[in-house]
Amino acid sequence: MEDVTSVREAPRASRPARSRAFPWAAPPSRDDAEVRVSRRRWYGGAVFGLLWQSLLLIALWTDDRSLAEHVGATLALAVLYGFYLLAPELMWRRGLVGRSVVVGLFAVCSGLLLVVIGPLAVWSWLLLVSLSGFVAARVWVAVTVALVTVGGQFAVAATMGWDAAASSGILFAPFISVSVGASMLFFGRQREAEDRLGVAQDEITRLAVVEERARFSRDLHDVLGHTLTVVTMKSELAARLVDVDPARAVAEMQDVERLSREALQGLRQAVSGYREASLDAELVSARAALTAASIDATLPASGDAAAADVRSLFAWVLREGVTNVVRHAGASAARVTISRTALTIEDDGTGVLDGGPVGDAVVGAPVFGGNGLRGLRERADAVGASVTTGTSDLGGFLLRVERGRR
Repeated sequence: MEDVTSVREAPRASRPARSRAFPWAAPPSRDDAEVRVSRRRWYGGAVFGLLWQSLLLIALWTDDRSLAEHVGATLALAVLYGFYLLAPELMWRRGLVGRSVVVGLFAVCSGLLLVVIGPLAVWSWLLLVSLSGFVAARVWVAVTVALVTVGGQFAVAATMGWDAAASSGILFAPFISVSVGASMLFFGRQREAEDRLGVAQDEITRLAVVEERARFSRDLHDVLGHTLTVVTMKSELAARLVDVDPARAVAEMQDVERLSREALQGLRQAVSGYREASLDAELVSARAALTAASIDATLPASGDAAAADVRSLFAWVLREGVTNVVRHAGASAARVTISRTALTIEDDGTGVLDGGPVGDAVVGAPVFGGNGLRGLRERADAVGASVTTGTSDLGGFLLRVERGRR
């Protein structure tokens, strides 16, 4: 049982220590890999945000300014946009104080635009809200910046007159800033939930390994413990009888041979079971993962209904299918059914396959898309089974693996 003890002492999955942080903002002094992940998240959203700033440029160039004023205002905005894109590079490795200083400098630059382009500058302040939310790493910083921004936008609207602000659209800027801030909070909480779900799945996997190794240890004890004891006793008895009763000694040694062969066969079965995926363990893991994702799960209590030669395949299909439901389907309910030769996973989600749409897939159509499902098809081919997809009776995606009857 030493293996089991060592597994129990294995480190547990780490919990995200970001209760007050935006999960997409890399904590200071983290490794390059985490910074690269945060950088990809930032620039994907930043480019999209700058596309909306094209509306500000259009409004700027269609007012009654002179050409020189248009060019000057455009250059000022270009400088601000460049600062917006490069600011995170000044913040990833810094703590909260350093990040707040960078956000403050960006806020000053944004405010100075009032001198260059006038009230239209309030639309560029949306970038300040998104920057503080993505990179500042603290919710209260983003909330404070959003409130100050909204207050400044209302002050500009009041200065130019409420009627003029409403007719020019400036009065709507504070409400859009609130919307941007709320979106930051929503996406931050969503990402935090995904991180916690990933940690929970890692912990479930670790516990499944512990249980499987414990099962293997029990199997070894059950297979070899009793058998080797009997073999030892019969061998000693045969040694004493070889001169007194040779015929009985031969019979005892034949029993020793039979017991040894049985022990060898049992050991092979135990090792085979250890190397294959466990359907029962995957059912437990699937139920826990779906529950953690707030998905109403209907699953059998065990995989006893499945034939022995397809249980390992069903376990792999169940793992991949449930992962697809949790990550991509957007489902609220999922159902798993198991028969002797078939396993079916259904949900009521959007109908996605490995992150992409199912399209015209129907039951009976072979699966070709997606690396995970492609691997399942290869596993199914190895045992004479087929993997098909389609539309579930629940209204979402259906994944089915079935082995032909023999």
